[in-house]
Amino acid sequence: MINKRFLVSVSVLCTVLFKNLMVSSQDIDADQIINKIERLEKNVSDIQKGKIEDISKSISSGYISRNEKRLDQIETNIRQNFGTLEEIQNQINLINEKLDLINSDFQSRILKIEKKLEKINIQTETKQRLDITTPKNFSQNKLEKKVTKQENLSEDEIKKKYENAIKLLWASKFDEAEKELIGLKNFNPEDLMPNIQYWLGEVHYAQKKFEKAILEFGEGLKKYPDSIKGPDNMLKLGLSFANLEKKNEACNVFYELEIKYKSAPKN
Repeated sequence: MINKRFLVSVSVLCTVLFKNLMVSSQDIDADQIINKIERLEKNVSDIQKGKIEDISKSISSGYISRNEKRLDQIETNIRQNFGTLEEIQNQINLINEKLDLINSDFQSRILKIEKKLEKINIQTETKQRLDITTPKNFSQNKLEKKVTKQENLSEDEIKKKYENAIKLLWASKFDEAEKELIGLKNFNPEDLMPNIQYWLGEVHYAQKKFEKAILEFGEGLKKYPDSIKGPDNMLKLGLSFANLEKKNEACNVFYELEIKYKSAPKN
C-alpha cells in the first residue's frame, strides 16, 4: 500500500516537475529536483519504518503475549496433573501397604485363637479324665448303647429327636437337651451336624458354663466354618470370652467376625 502511494507521489511530482521544466526550465535546475526526490524517498522510508514498528509492537503486545499466556497456562496444567498423578500413586501405595498389614494381622490373630482353643481343649480333657468316676462311666456306657440303637433310625426320626432337643433347650431342661444333642452328634447326620454342634454350645452358654461353651462354639467354627451357623458360632465364641472377662480374646474374635463374615446379617 505504501509503495503504491510512493509511486503515485513520485509520478505526480515528476509530472509537476516536468511541466514546470517545460514552462520555466530556466528557473529550476537539476539539483533542486534531485534534492526534492531524495526528500520524498526519505519521507516514504520514514513512513514505512513507522508502520513496520507499529505492526511489530502490535504483534508483541497482542498476539505474542496471548500465546505466551496460553503456553504458561498449559505448562501450569501439566505440572498440576503430574502432581495429582503422584498423589494418586502415593495413595495407592499406602492402601496396598495397609492391606498387607491387615492380612498379616488377620493371619496372626487366627493362629492365636487356634492355639488358645487347643490349650482349652487339652485342659478340659485333662479335667474330664481326672473327674471320671464309676457312675459316670456307667452313664457313658448307657449313652453308647443308645447310640448303637440309633443306627437304625430313619431321617424323620432323627429330625424329630433334633426338634425335641431344641424344645428341651427352650424349656431350660438343659441336661436332657444335652443328652439328646450328644446322641444325635454321635449318630452324625451330615445335614444337621453344624446345627447340633451350635446348640450344644448354646446349652452351656445358657447355663453360664462359658468355658464349655467356648469349646463347643470353637469346635463348630473349626469344623463347619462355611455353614449357616458359622457366624453364630463366632459371635457366641466372642461373647463367651467376654463373659469370662477375656477382653483381648473377645476383641480378636469380634474383629475376625467383621472381616470373615461381612455379608452375615447383623442381629
